[in-house]
Amino acid sequence: MSNESVEIRRKKILKKLNSENKVYVKALAEEFNVSMETIRRDLDCLDEERQLKKIFGGAVKLKNNHLEALHKERGLYNSEIKQKIALAASELVEDDDTIAILGGSTTEQMVPYLAEKNNLTIVTNSLPIAFGLLHYKEEGRFDGRIVLLGGETSSASMSTSGFFAEDMLLKLSFNKAFFSCAGFAPDNISTYLYEHIKLSKILIGKSDSNVLLADSSKMNVNHLYSFTSLRDINVVVCDSPIPDQWVNEIDLNQLQWIVANEPHNKNSEA
Repeated sequence: MSNESVEIRRKKILKKLNSENKVYVKALAEEFNVSMETIRRDLDCLDEERQLKKIFGGAVKLKNNHLEALHKERGLYNSEIKQKIALAASELVEDDDTIAILGGSTTEQMVPYLAEKNNLTIVTNSLPIAFGLLHYKEEGRFDGRIVLLGGETSSASMSTSGFFAEDMLLKLSFNKAFFSCAGFAPDNISTYLYEHIKLSKILIGKSDSNVLLADSSKMNVNHLYSFTSLRDINVVVCDSPIPDQWVNEIDLNQLQWIVANEPHNKNSEA
């Protein structure tokens, strides 16, 4: 096999690991026609992203209970900042809107604020978002519709993905779509969840307005899977203003930047 790009090779390593539960450095190096050191770097990166666990001579799959713990851990990290970002993002939602929300530890924080809106239709692939809204609906505090995308479920992200989710999404249109991410810069918005890439790309094309929720710790952070750039985003909701070094790379006539700690109807000043 010829030498492949880093991203494609790592995706294939994860796919192989998913089917075989364990992979070996030497065998992978031979299969992908690269050095063992290159494979070790791949496994180091994937281990850091919590997509596998390195062992002597190879790697094994993470256990589901560990993945569930990681999901809870992400929710606790920067939780106060994420709540402020979610509140500011929720104020963009108007009564009678049809919106989509992709799962993420920041977008999940929107749930209590969305319950205050009237006659919403909310489409999501996130189990926590759907269950949270159902809880408010049961209490009589939310009168909207909740549509959960079908598909394969993941305990790592507590969300659905795959062909069925993508097919459902292709049949729908939205006033606004809300995303979170693992890292972002003007030319790159990335995630550690491969299964969310296609859903994100479809959603961007199906929504009138695309809103990115991201705290400042994710600025200039690049993860393995890139799904778009700020050129396809209409609004960024963050806890800090636009970095000075980004000003010349962003068209502020096309992109609204909301600082969550400030009044929401103002763009941040560069």
